Amino acid sequence: MSRPFRIYVYSVSALFWAVFAVGLATNMWTGIDQPARLAPLFGLAVAVEAMGVRKQENTIGFSAVAHLATVVLFGPLVGAGVAALAVVLVDGLRSGPRIYVLMNSTMFGAAAGIAGALFELTGGSVGSVTASDAFPLAVLVVSRLLVNEVLFSGALSMLDASFSHVLRDNLRDSFGQSIGEGCLGVVLAFGYTGQRWVILPFLVPLLAALYQAQASYERLKIETEAALNAFAAVIDERDLNTKKHSERVSEYVARFTHALGLPDREARRLIDAARFHDLGKVAVDVATLSREGRLQEHELRAIRSHPRLSARLLEPFHFAEQMALYAELHHERYDGRGYYAVSQREIPVEAHVLIVADSYDAMISKRAYRPALTEQEAVQELRDKAGSQFHPLVAHAFAAMIEGTSLETAVGTQQLGVLRAEFSRIRTVRWPALVRALAPGHLTFTLSAATALVAVGLPGVPPQIAAGLGTAACLTAAARLIASVRGRRRTQAALSVIESGGSATAALQAAHVDGTAVWLELRPGSFDYTVVSDAGISLNADTATEVSRRALRRGEPGLRGVLSDGSRIEITPPLQPDTHRLAVICDRKLSQFELELLTTVAERCRRAGESTEAIDSRPLDARTGAADLAPATLVVDLGAFEDVRLAAGQLSAERVAADAWARLQALLRQSDQLVRLGEDRFGVILHTDDEVQLESVGRRIADTLAEVPVPRRASRIQPTLRYLSQTELESEPALSRLVRRFDTSSTPGKAA
Repeated sequence: MSRPFRIYVYSVSALFWAVFAVGLATNMWTGIDQPARLAPLFGLAVAVEAMGVRKQENTIGFSAVAHLATVVLFGPLVGAGVAALAVVLVDGLRSGPRIYVLMNSTMFGAAAGIAGALFELTGGSVGSVTASDAFPLAVLVVSRLLVNEVLFSGALSMLDASFSHVLRDNLRDSFGQSIGEGCLGVVLAFGYTGQRWVILPFLVPLLAALYQAQASYERLKIETEAALNAFAAVIDERDLNTKKHSERVSEYVARFTHALGLPDREARRLIDAARFHDLGKVAVDVATLSREGRLQEHELRAIRSHPRLSARLLEPFHFAEQMALYAELHHERYDGRGYYAVSQREIPVEAHVLIVADSYDAMISKRAYRPALTEQEAVQELRDKAGSQFHPLVAHAFAAMIEGTSLETAVGTQQLGVLRAEFSRIRTVRWPALVRALAPGHLTFTLSAATALVAVGLPGVPPQIAAGLGTAACLTAAARLIASVRGRRRTQAALSVIESGGSATAALQAAHVDGTAVWLELRPGSFDYTVVSDAGISLNADTATEVSRRALRRGEPGLRGVLSDGSRIEITPPLQPDTHRLAVICDRKLSQFELELLTTVAERCRRAGESTEAIDSRPLDARTGAADLAPATLVVDLGAFEDVRLAAGQLSAERVAADAWARLQALLRQSDQLVRLGEDRFGVILHTDDEVQLESVGRRIADTLAEVPVPRRASRIQPTLRYLSQTELESEPALSRLVRRFDTSSTPGKAA
């Protein structure tokens, strides 16, 4: 328990109890002339507080029903006293730190008192419930929720958590339940006056149902998590080499979050994600997981698919929404060259922690295809790959934790604060999506008009607020109407292009959506997409690969995002019954209307039978001056694939080859051509007849490839380069075809 937390609790508590004492001293006990009427409400508050539902991290009760009813009938001071004293009486008898009793009593008492004061300020009448109290009662219910969560979030933020993040999560978790409790409290107050007592017996089943529903929900969460834990254990047991792997990864994550000082809620969420991150391996054959030799292409695809399958297994569970994202990304890389080529800016730091912990345990564990590394070697590997494979701050902090040194010493106090601040930046409440769900296009005007009518006619709403709501509703409806007219015109323009035989790119441009449209086609019998071009459009190999991997991601993250070159990608869902998707690469984020237009264009193009052509190489039409130069052909052989495979596995060997490919592409000029001849063999066509320049290019290629990082225990890359003669060129069909496409004569080759 940190010192700032104690200072916060004592300060807030002292302020609350001081104000409460002043209220008592000045005789502000509104409506206390009938203590017999108050006793049942106080008894209800105590009873419901004692019947709280146990959660993993705390206990939740339903005492707000009694608190709000007391506020309405007896005033804010009495309501605050009932709320605070009920907590002291119940929680004081339980075991646990006394500071939590102090915090809970202050939080409930202050929430009831402040909400009651706002109830009176907005025109609410203490002692009874009338039609004119409708608006003040709404203020009472909402303000009680907000004050309670603000005070609670403030306490948690003293434990090195972000106040805004904690408040957001708390509001999401408690909004529905708190509003329901508040409404029941209002109904209880209504039936507690005059001849309305007849409704009180009917409130008991409602309160019991609320309690039972919450208890069932919490029990279901516990049982579901237990089932997932058992599932994870079974998956680990399938392969002796990975036995208890998920359990160990979760233990590393628990140690790291503790060393970092993360709040319990954020730490628990990440620890659970670590436990469940490999659930998708249930779809991977055991023989594939334990194979010592080379893996076939379909086996590699199955292994690469397991993070996505883990996410699909977790995402149906509401409590695992964020865990699904972390699990999906646990094989990504900081440099954006992971399984699904997700860029660094889209990977939350929680997933980076999972990446490091998973990789570390894999390195120090024996596999069928390689021996285990020592702890020292694995730690050095984390440091060597920081900034490329791993998040640099996470990698260095994790390495320090393994070695038992201070995290502040390893990364610095300022950088450690930066790392802590990165946690929980995932949005958990998507209000714009909620608004769209409540008011989709054609219902906007109707709902806006209804809002205005309700605002004007609702008893107790001040005229100024009613007028403001009505005006805002009308302006919203007018803006929507104008946007709808413009949208119909843009849609019609796009569809007209398609009807006249135009491409998807031309259709989108007619609708003022600038970008490059390409089609994605699901490969038969695989999990992968192939990029096929729109008419007259081509992509380079890297972008095509990145786009196809992007389409593998689930949900909204798979539909939009940022590519490694900084451009944005927007992808439609799969078009039924076909397996095609339309992607647009553009320079800006598309609006909701433009996203819907993209889907409309895709569906209309598919119905029109638009032709597509597969992309299998870099574009040739942009190679300036290529036809004026004689090509020299060069074969580059890394000779490292098998060595890396035996040291770190086949997927690591493929990453090394991909890294070499990317470095070659960055080195070569736009007029040169690069083609893959084998696992780690590349063909290069250089458009120059200058022997000195050819030798210089060869040296730069050798030096560049020698710098490609390799896993621990693998030998440093020493590439061999060989220029081909005309006769030797015929033995490399892939190179020969590319040379013939330029319709130029080959120059004699030279040995490098």
